[in-house]
Amino acid sequence: MKILMIHEDKRGYGQGGGAETILRENTNILREMGHEVRWYQGGESFPALMAEYRPDICHVMTVHNFLGFTEVRWLQNHNWPHIWQLMDYWPFCSGRMLLRRGDETCSAATGICDGNCDEGEAPDLYREIVNRSPIAALCPDTAAIYRRNGIRCDYVLSPGVDHRFFRPAPEKRIDGRVITSCAWPSYPTKGMHILKAAAQQIGVPVHLITGKPREVVRDLLQTGDIFVFPSCYEETYGLCLTEAMSTGLACIASNVCGTRAQIEDGLDGLLVPPRDVGALAAAMERLLGDEPLRLRLGTAARATVEADRTLEHAGKRLVAVYEEVLGGSA
Repeated sequence: MKILMIHEDKRGYGQGGGAETILRENTNILREMGHEVRWYQGGESFPALMAEYRPDICHVMTVHNFLGFTEVRWLQNHNWPHIWQLMDYWPFCSGRMLLRRGDETCSAATGICDGNCDEGEAPDLYREIVNRSPIAALCPDTAAIYRRNGIRCDYVLSPGVDHRFFRPAPEKRIDGRVITSCAWPSYPTKGMHILKAAAQQIGVPVHLITGKPREVVRDLLQTGDIFVFPSCYEETYGLCLTEAMSTGLACIASNVCGTRAQIEDGLDGLLVPPRDVGALAAAMERLLGDEPLRLRLGTAARATVEADRTLEHAGKRLVAVYEEVLGGSA
């Protein structure tokens, strides 16, 4: 199968967010499965590329409405088989994150957008254009939010991680080390201020991983005892959490959309209310003081990844969706 990946961000691993990592990892596993994959990231004529490459299917990964928007309209107008994977909430939320001022979660997260947030609803034109394409979400909860707010969502394409690379530490970890990872730590939505306050409350340091090469990320994760994902908004997934789970770390995450798809509270990690410094501090203190619990949760987290969230699983999901789209467009 000839596949064209469309994503305008040219940054490598550690220099962007989860979307850039998903793009690279999807490409790697599809090539390993014997498929031909090419990228389009702007800078050349899209119609000319399509005429020259003639892919069987195009996979558009859109973080914001200006990434891939022109190309998708071209694909729609030419009835070219494609899948459009949304990475946030821009088709119906102008702020893209389902937040009101002051970090209050807006009504669209659990129901339908009431249009009363500071950013307001996105133009109806966005819904009209998006709904002309087969749409994929990153997790079931995100898909449900899309559908409630007028966006068709045909598929769920959860990403995977290289579990052979992100593996448990070969030696004992450093006692008491708390790890977090974030591509955009200065953004209040990522909750680093909540984690900092919680860590200060119990008197422990936090080691932040940001902007590092893949090998460094893995090595740093392997030095930790617990991993904390303190996001303050309804994440569409949260790939750094999957990487931490794959390394066998006991994980604590905010109970938001993307994390609920990954952690079953008490079984393979802990979930705490978002923006709750006290609850996060208590969960951190509990894990740091209970080594058997850390080991149990970390072992279960690794097993969860091996069961459904490896790159091989992600590759099979991608090919199944591509084949379904191609079958429907024949």
